[in-house]
Formats: sequence, structure tokens, C-alpha cells
Amino acid sequence: MVNEPEFVVGDIFGSIVFNLVVLMLETLLFLKRLRECKIKKFHLWNALFCLAMYGFSAYAFFAPKEYQLMLGDINAMSVAIFALYILSLFLQPKEKEEEGEKEESKNRWSVKKTALLFLLCSLGLVGTSIALTYLTKLIQIELPFLSGSVAGALLLGFGTSIPEVVSTAQLLRKKNADAAIGNMVGSCTFDFAIFAFSDFLSWRAWNGATSASGGYLISERGLFIESLDAFQLEIGGAIVCALTALFLAYWIFSPSFGKKKGLCFAITGAIAAVCLAVYLAVFAF
Repeated sequence: MVNEPEFVVGDIFGSIVFNLVVLMLETLLFLKRLRECKIKKFHLWNALFCLAMYGFSAYAFFAPKEYQLMLGDINAMSVAIFALYILSLFLQPKEKEEEGEKEESKNRWSVKKTALLFLLCSLGLVGTSIALTYLTKLIQIELPFLSGSVAGALLLGFGTSIPEVVSTAQLLRKKNADAAIGNMVGSCTFDFAIFAFSDFLSWRAWNGATSASGGYLISERGLFIESLDAFQLEIGGAIVCALTALFLAYWIFSPSFGKKKGLCFAITGAIAAVCLAVYLAVFAF
């Protein structure tokens, strides 16, 4: 809408890495409540899918033009990313609601009232996101040293992630670890799917153009940009994603998570600290 393809890179990749870092920090914050909770193995698979999506996007970002795999005007990496997201939906286990929760939900909310509230909240989020896009553009004009990718990551990525941050904290506080992790990691794979699907919706022909900032566009759609900022967001995000997957594997498979308090806090704290350090380093250099 504002003709700033680098905002897309910053918004999507900034939001993903921010969500994963916040997930680790909030898990550490509520770890005392969560040590007795068991989580599904699907969350680990979903985190690994997210890591694979990072790999596909890295190829689309940085592979030379002659090695890019194009399906007409669509980058094959977009198809691979979207296919992984669809696969994750099929593999997602069906949630079984507890009877008490069902009855409570029935008593408090009718389907019509819930649907109306959901629609109003969705419209509010869409309107806020559009407003944030224009505000980000105005801020970048006033602060020209901010590249499109960094502006998108810091302003759009952070701003659009606030709902997930709040809802995840509430879920963790209530010891609903499965829902909290599914909320954050699922949001990350969904962001990747949006990123890939945007490629399908654009009809501009691929011709290897360059962006206004001089970064090479793998696709003129503006989705894949080779720049230092994109490289940092890509590499930093992949590292954080790998660490998150490692932590989830520890939670799922290691008996020490629930039995050895000191070791559990040490491992979780160390991983959370490294994730935060990587996130800060992305914007420090």
C-alpha cells in the first residue's frame, strides 16, 4: 500500500524473531508454574518447520539469480514455504476441550455474540496494522538512517506482535503451555505463509530489478531482497528458531525439566539469554 517492499521483509522477519524471543522470556518468567506441564511433540515439529522455512527463504534471499527456481513468475521457495505451512495444519493434533470449559463457554457466550466480537476485534487489528504501516513510512521519512527492513522489524514487527505477547503471557500464567506455544510458534509459521502467499498474489513480472535502496530483488514482487539488514534478520531469526526448537526438545524429552529445578532454570535461562542477545545483536550492527 505504501510501495515499500522492504517493510514486508522487516515486518515478517522482525515479527517472527520477536515472537520467538518473547516466548522464551515469558516461559522463563512463568517457569515455576510450567515445570509440571507436558506439551505435545507437535510443537517441536512446528518449530522445525519454521526453521526449514528460514532455510527456504534464505535460498530465495541470497542464491544467485541464475540458481533461483522460478515457477513462471513465482519463486519455488514460496511454494515450498506455503506447502510446509499446509502440512503443519494437517499434522496439528485435534484439541479436546474439557467438559467444564465447554459448559462455562456456553453459559457466558453465545455463538452469535462470540462471532460478532471476533469480527470487531479483527477489523480493529486490520485497521491498526494499516495505520502502523503509514506511520512507519512517516517515521522513516523523518529518520532516513532507518532502512526499510529495520523500520519494518522495529515498528511494524513489534507493533503487530503485541496481541500475541499479551495472550501468550495470559496462557502461560494459567499453565496452558500447549496453547501458549502453539500461539507463538503457530503465529511464526503463519507469518511465513503470508510472506509466501503474497508472492502468489502479485502479478508483476520477474526481471531482477533493484530496490530503491540498491538491494537486489530476487523477485520484482519485492518479497526477496538481498541486503545487510535482510541477512541479519534471516540469520539471527534462524539461530533463535533453532534455539527455541532445542528448548522444546528439552522440555518434551528430558525428565530433568520437571524433576531438577536448578538445571531446568539454568538451561531455560541460558537459552532465553542467548536468544535475547541474538535479537539485540541483529539491530546493533
